Amino acid sequence: MTIHDELGQTRRALQNLEKALAGLRNQLGPHLDVLRLIDDVSRCSTDLRRLEEQVGPPRLHELMVIPDDDRDHGLWGAADVDHEGLGAPGRRGGV
Repeated sequence: MTIHDELGQTRRALQNLEKALAGLRNQLGPHLDVLRLIDDVSRCSTDLRRLEEQVGPPRLHELMVIPDDDRDHGLWGAADVDHEGLGAPGRRGGV
């Protein structure tokens, strides 16, 4: 799992916790412990945002450019290359 996967998973967990705490607040009202939990989760969310900024966006893999010009045909001059993928010359598949 990459760091970006981990950060995303942590972000989703915090969002789920925020939703659960909102439900508790609706049920219990402005209870001191619920308010403290909401404040703690808010700080965690802020800290996570800072981490995400430090890590930066995911890097895309650099593309390798393969030129369209002529290739060195000497690399393909061996006799066995003619039969590549066909097996050895003169050999037949067994049953």
